[in-house]
Amino acid sequence: LMEELLDTELVKRAQQGESGAFDILVGRYQTKVTQLVYRYVNDTDTAKDLVQDIFFKIFRNLVKFKGEAKFSSWLFRIAVNDCIDHIRRRKVRKEQSLDTWRESGFDVADTHKDRDVAANLEASDERALIRGVMEQLPEGQRSVVVMKIYQDMTFDEISEILEQPVSTIKSRLYKALNTLGSMMRQKQFIEGGGS
Repeated sequence: LMEELLDTELVKRAQQGESGAFDILVGRYQTKVTQLVYRYVNDTDTAKDLVQDIFFKIFRNLVKFKGEAKFSSWLFRIAVNDCIDHIRRRKVRKEQSLDTWRESGFDVADTHKDRDVAANLEASDERALIRGVMEQLPEGQRSVVVMKIYQDMTFDEISEILEQPVSTIKSRLYKALNTLGSMMRQKQFIEGGGS
């Protein structure tokens, strides 16, 4: 049965044009990739679109896969890089739209009041609070948190995916957890009225 084959054998067959082999690889990793992507973008529709793009990219680049790393590491590296690119593009679009508002004569500072009220209401939900804090982490730290805590990957797996030494991964996780902890306490203190 093809389902019982190892990734390396399925990759070989997919590279030779067996579409069924690629379908099995997609089935094997789709859920984990979707969970990973969702933790980055926090939006189901955006996550679905990104996952489709990621698997299309993997299909297109499968011929380049030489087996130097595990297939799963290679796949997750593509997924993480796509998520980081998406976040960067989103940040640029946000900045451009703020500039457009300023050029149109709107005072962007005035619009913050409404947004702050909405953000505070949403932040009463703990998941929204964590999501907001996660978005403020540097990309490298956020990647490690998503893979270690939400994907339950080992330090070795993360090290291979990000092509960084395990010591760097552990250091990033430690810094990220410290930052998350202090930011969560700060937000809860502010939103709780400083009591």
